Amino acid sequence: MSSNAEDIMELHWLFDMLQHIDVGLVVLNDKYEIKLWNSFIENHSGVSSSIAKGQSLFDIFPTINSNWLQQKLDNVIALRTSIFISWEQRPHLFPFKSYRPITGIAEKMYQNVALRPITNADGTVKYVCMVVYDVTDVATNKESLSNANRKLDYLSKTDPLTSLHNRGSLDKVLNNAFDAFKQRGGSHSLVMADIDHFKQVNDQYGHPVGDQVLQAVAKVLSSGARKTDFVGRYGGEEFVIVLPNTDAAGALFFCETVRKKIAEIKVKTADTIVSVTISFGISEASRSDKDVHDWLSHSDEALYEAKESGRNRSVVSGV
Repeated sequence: MSSNAEDIMELHWLFDMLQHIDVGLVVLNDKYEIKLWNSFIENHSGVSSSIAKGQSLFDIFPTINSNWLQQKLDNVIALRTSIFISWEQRPHLFPFKSYRPITGIAEKMYQNVALRPITNADGTVKYVCMVVYDVTDVATNKESLSNANRKLDYLSKTDPLTSLHNRGSLDKVLNNAFDAFKQRGGSHSLVMADIDHFKQVNDQYGHPVGDQVLQAVAKVLSSGARKTDFVGRYGGEEFVIVLPNTDAAGALFFCETVRKKIAEIKVKTADTIVSVTISFGISEASRSDKDVHDWLSHSDEALYEAKESGRNRSVVSGV
């Protein structure tokens, strides 16, 4: 076989491989006109190479941000350097569907795209090759892992029954609030709350009804709080509320507002309607508090006083 025949055969092999390789290949000129693309692009776009040839890429794919991509293509030609576009920057450059098993979670194909300059024999660059990689599996696996980690993080900080913060996340919040007070001063209040006669609810109506009561109370507590406030389930029927930048008077106003709303709760059972009340103990952080435990104990003492003086009331420590 002659050298020319071998060269032609090698060129044929090369072209055949480029056509059927499992990545997308698109060649554009400096006017963003399509010179060729391979079967990967044909199959996913539904547009044959013969029809696409000579047309603007942005006419074939009008959803592509033309200004953004044109700037990158111009830079590739002007600077004669490659540019890489990660799926994490732009998940779907081309609007291709994801052809995955029915269990797949992605509707569109995630893509990494490389823009590479094509140098002519005379050294000039007037064409860009776009290489499109299908990275759907990698992207969805990473996103699934991230979602799972976020869910685990949420579960580790959240009480499963009430969806409030749990006891484990309380220590960190209390320490941060107390440290902020020690360093910068200001007014910060800590509230302990306890549902009155909750044991009787469980004994008389059963724990499922008790759970409904806890959920209803938690909903009122959280709806009355600001975004900066912390509302957590301390354990059983006890709750803790941290109110940053709130003095004792402001905390008392908050507690009284919430207390009245909780007294209006009606939990329906098969036979009757259950109502409950709640008591609050309030303590504003003081320089005399040596640590978080002192602050917490003052709120606990105020709560005990509220219980002893008749329940369904709010008591401020030291008042």
